[in-house]
Amino acid sequence: MTTHPHVTRPLKEAKILAIDDDEWFIRLIIKKFNDVDPGFQITPAYSAKEAIEKLQAEKFDCILCDHKLPGTLTVSGKIFPSDGIHLMRKFGEMKIDTPVIFITGQGSEEIASEALQLGASGYFIKRVQPGYFSLMATSIRQTIDRYWLQQELQKSEGRYKDLFENAAGLIFILDSEGNLQETNKDFLTIYEFSLEESKTLSYENIAYPDDLVKWKEMIDSICNGNTESRILRSQTKNAQVLHLDITARPIYWKKTQTVTGIQAIARDITQQVKTQQALIDSEEKHRKIVEGSIEGIIIMDQEGIILDWNPAATIITGFSAEDTLGKPIWDIMSQLKPIGDDVTFEENENFFWIRDKIQDLVIPDRIPQIPKFLEYHIKSVKDGTNRILEANLSVIEHSKGHRIAMVMRDITAKKMAEQETKEYAKRFQSLIEQTPIGVWVTSIDGEKTTYVNDSVAQLLGYSPHEMIGIPVLDFTSSNGVKKIQEITQMRLKGESIEDTYPLEFVHRSGKKISTRVTAAAIKNGNGELIETYGFIRDVTEELRRKKELQTTKEFLESIIDSMTDGLYTYDRNFKITSANPSLKKMLGYKKHKLIGKSIFDLFPTYEHARVKELTQERMNGKKSDDYLLVTYITAQGEEVKASVSSVPLIVDNKAAGAVVTVSDVTEQTRMKKYLKQVTKEYETLVENLPLGWLKIDNMGRVIAYNKSAQQLLRFTDILDLKTINILNFHPFQESGLTTQFRDLIYQKTTGENIITSILVDNQGNQNHLRFYPFPIYDEIKLRVSSWFLIIEQVRTE
Repeated sequence: MTTHPHVTRPLKEAKILAIDDDEWFIRLIIKKFNDVDPGFQITPAYSAKEAIEKLQAEKFDCILCDHKLPGTLTVSGKIFPSDGIHLMRKFGEMKIDTPVIFITGQGSEEIASEALQLGASGYFIKRVQPGYFSLMATSIRQTIDRYWLQQELQKSEGRYKDLFENAAGLIFILDSEGNLQETNKDFLTIYEFSLEESKTLSYENIAYPDDLVKWKEMIDSICNGNTESRILRSQTKNAQVLHLDITARPIYWKKTQTVTGIQAIARDITQQVKTQQALIDSEEKHRKIVEGSIEGIIIMDQEGIILDWNPAATIITGFSAEDTLGKPIWDIMSQLKPIGDDVTFEENENFFWIRDKIQDLVIPDRIPQIPKFLEYHIKSVKDGTNRILEANLSVIEHSKGHRIAMVMRDITAKKMAEQETKEYAKRFQSLIEQTPIGVWVTSIDGEKTTYVNDSVAQLLGYSPHEMIGIPVLDFTSSNGVKKIQEITQMRLKGESIEDTYPLEFVHRSGKKISTRVTAAAIKNGNGELIETYGFIRDVTEELRRKKELQTTKEFLESIIDSMTDGLYTYDRNFKITSANPSLKKMLGYKKHKLIGKSIFDLFPTYEHARVKELTQERMNGKKSDDYLLVTYITAQGEEVKASVSSVPLIVDNKAAGAVVTVSDVTEQTRMKKYLKQVTKEYETLVENLPLGWLKIDNMGRVIAYNKSAQQLLRFTDILDLKTINILNFHPFQESGLTTQFRDLIYQKTTGENIITSILVDNQGNQNHLRFYPFPIYDEIKLRVSSWFLIIEQVRTE
């Protein structure tokens, strides 16, 4: 982009095709234009053929065309001498819309006139004199600017069409005969015509019969080039009478500037007219309405002198009727000018704008007028508070002349509520942005993501910006794609669908993520589906825990079923709710079911009192301190001595029952004796193992060792090996063991390596030791939780 030396704004670069067989004139144009408007990029063409080739190869913003050109030219299948006129006809055949400025020689104005009729944007007679090229460049720049503007207008035509269809109010287009050509949705809704019916209507079908002549007068006036604003009566398909405030203007045919149609915008003011008519019907009725209205009503003459001031106006402004009657409205309102640093209302100064509005209303051919809605701020003289008022001015007929009615409504609370709503919307937006639950909004078919919050983006490893515009299917697994397609089809068909369902997404890294989605459709004001929103909750960890719990449950049930001891549970009603096979075998219930039986059925009568006492303790949340020797009775009536331990079953901090473990006394005693013997043998074996061992955690700290380890490391003068950390133990650092142990613990090397080192004590003695590392795995977390280091003294010859 360049800047003209005499113009402060930058000039956009423009491409110009100059067609002339006079090379000297083209060189002169290039030189002169470069001085006047450096933004011009001029491409020469010295014949019509060369010009056509260049136009087919690239786009230009303007064409300068001389009339006399060499050669011939084919137009519409016929051969003509090559000249500017036939070349312009060729441009039309090629559908080239680039503006053309014709350049003719002296005395060829008739040819230039013909060129203008063919669509040329302007013409110049060849001259070489001061100011000629500056004038020419300015005209070309203006032509190009108009061309660019036309291009932009064409681009906005689609947007205008959408605005036309959805604009509030009635919009309709008539041809010059008064036939309906186009209408918007509001028109069809209010008049209750279908789109097909509207195409067969004329103004006569919508005009109220008594106003038909006025409709015809308005249409004739507009067809004569006038813009009209009128209030006319109309009627719907069902003969309902409407009062319309219509503003209509002519539509011109661009080339001939003749009126080809009428564009009309209308507001339904039926209710306002009825209200105004009610005021006109009777002075008494008017007085009651004014006095009893909760809205402030001020009646003025055409000069703005206050004639009536109702009680509501007193409440709003603080002025009484006695303070205001007979005074100009702007004098009263000027005393209500608001104050405060946060109040700036230049329009309201002295309130003379009210006088201007009144003058607009009392134009003779505009009676009655539609209300003029205003919004302004005042300071009440009663309590000094700043208030926001909404008012409208309208003309009412009166036996003594037209009156101006000003209706005021205090909308301070409404404005505050609107502000609170905006702030609430901001807080809600902030909540959506910061919530840990993902929020995802897509087009109704899922083909386009329109919004995601940070939680969704982080869950899938993207930024929100990267996800906007991308189909939701691109982020889902194959199973998820099938689910979304199924739900989308059902939603589009209007079928009932589940609003919460599992869905599997794919992380940017390829990892699958399980989620639970709660989704619903968003509808517009017409009830049409426009978007889908979903709340996304990551349940990957939850499913993993659930699976672990299920596995644990099955594992525990397997353990319980395989226990040699009997085990059963009962509820607060002392009914047995579960029993393992060992208990059934112990008590002889092979064919008889235990579930549902009272626990007292398992004991002889003389044990019932003690059992009742024990069960009461469990229901109070107390567990047994030790095993108790209790007598059970089998299904066959035989007594069995058993050792019993029981604990309360706590649910929601309350005992819901108890769990009872039953062991055969003989077997239990034998097992205790056996375990005691085995434990003692194990401890003796470990303690007297000739090899030393250290147990270390993943931080390198010693958490256990035996005597042999203490003896093998005695030269370190450490009394308790639990006080050392092998990763920073000085003797190990000196011998290089620390690095090897660190690699081992951090699993940079495998635990199968044997580590050998010579450690030197304070007296210089060498201690040749060998370490055998063995990892200890956490079966739940599936990782190394600690290490055993077996220490061996290496004998040297």
